[in-house]
Amino acid sequence: MPNRNSSQFFLTNVIKLIMNIFAEILIMKRISIVSGGSEGLGLALAACLLKSGKDVLLLGRDCEKLNKAAKKLGRISEKNHVSTLVCNVGKEEEVKKTSEFLKSHKIAVEYLFNNAGRGLAADVYSATSELIDKVFEANLKGLILLTTEMLKVTPEKEELTIVNIMSTSALVGRDNESIYCASKWGARGYTEALRSELKGTKRNIIAVYPGGMKTSFYKVANKERDISAFMNPRDVAEKIINAVLNADKLAVTDITINRKK
Repeated sequence: MPNRNSSQFFLTNVIKLIMNIFAEILIMKRISIVSGGSEGLGLALAACLLKSGKDVLLLGRDCEKLNKAAKKLGRISEKNHVSTLVCNVGKEEEVKKTSEFLKSHKIAVEYLFNNAGRGLAADVYSATSELIDKVFEANLKGLILLTTEMLKVTPEKEELTIVNIMSTSALVGRDNESIYCASKWGARGYTEALRSELKGTKRNIIAVYPGGMKTSFYKVANKERDISAFMNPRDVAEKIINAVLNADKLAVTDITINRKK
């Protein structure tokens, strides 16, 4: 006849084992998302995140550019992984598909870097509905849509840090950038309201205002400018990631980065 205490001990261990298995199944994989991650600052941010031990999901509109970025980033870390997903953050249906993908794969977002954006250089006489929609879709609408879905998909008990990367054009008005500045000032207002509404929760909101960088921004914005003295996006990314990942020790809310003059 088996010893009762031994049987109870065996059953207790079996129950613990089953509970541990279920716990492992229920644990959500944690990733960092970078929108506009196929080039420029987004690509540099992804590289820094991988070096810091984070798994990264890049979002972008161009599949070919995303694949090239993933191949380049894949050489950085053997332990951490980079994935890509085609998503125009200004299109609600595409953002919702991204959200569904995360939910179906039990993925929780640890860091969201709202980096996607569009530049535009145009005088105040050139504003059209088409131009306004194009710039606002990328710089403001997309930021709001992606943030909303990532808030929904990340359980309230999980820590989520949202990093809204804007521009110093969200702090000052500039000639020939009225539409662009308006979109960035709107993003700044949304960020401040978001921070106020989510105060006291496990959602951390960080606003980043970088100055001019050596990227394709000015080419896309159709703005002729000598950018040889501008900041290297890798240097800017390092500053941002260092501040964001160490935010548990410091109260980081706003980061403004400019080149030395």
